[in-house]
Amino acid sequence: MNVIDKIVATVAPHQCITCSSLGSTLCPDCTHSLGTPVPPRCAGCKVLGSTNKTCNTCRKWLPVQRVFVATILDGVEERLLKAYKFDLQRQAAQPISEIMVQTISGKFDYDIVTWVPTASFRIRERGFDHAAVIAQNCGHHMGLSAKNVLDRFGRTRQLGATRAQRIEQMKHAFSTNAVDVAGKRILLIDDVMTTGASMASAARILKNSGAKQVDALVYAQKM
Repeated sequence: MNVIDKIVATVAPHQCITCSSLGSTLCPDCTHSLGTPVPPRCAGCKVLGSTNKTCNTCRKWLPVQRVFVATILDGVEERLLKAYKFDLQRQAAQPISEIMVQTISGKFDYDIVTWVPTASFRIRERGFDHAAVIAQNCGHHMGLSAKNVLDRFGRTRQLGATRAQRIEQMKHAFSTNAVDVAGKRILLIDDVMTTGASMASAARILKNSGAKQVDALVYAQKM
């Protein structure tokens, strides 16, 4: 929690969106009971399977080996994310990241934790990159430092209605910076997966830059 968050928590403490207790957007007790488990499936086509691996068909457009989805985007879980992104309750990144890390407990075999950068106009609106804050919290829980690996070109945004349109729009949205990813196992963090266009573009850049493996950890996805 940064200085601004500490001041806000003191002057106008948040209220738990579930039990209404004061002090946080989601209290520790409610955090531990939250999260609708997502059955193992391919995150691209949502076909159920025994693992979280991306199926061979979806790997053609989504170059991510495994996508771990922490919960379904609905109910309290959706309200928590909205409080974080649109009500600017940055403290909510803490319970969100705890729910996410529980999904991959014991699978921390990564060299780098990074995130899908948010569009620059969204960062200006909110005053922070919400994906970066979640990734930093996840990295802390995993005992790893989250690194800023990807840069996003300022004008890229998703406007198309179909997955194909969005993938085309995001095709050249990202580039890698000075961090060396060659031969590294990377965990890519994002808050929501809808069409998967942003994740696909980010992962493709990482793979083209020599990453050995790219997995993704996402807070929520529609069922």
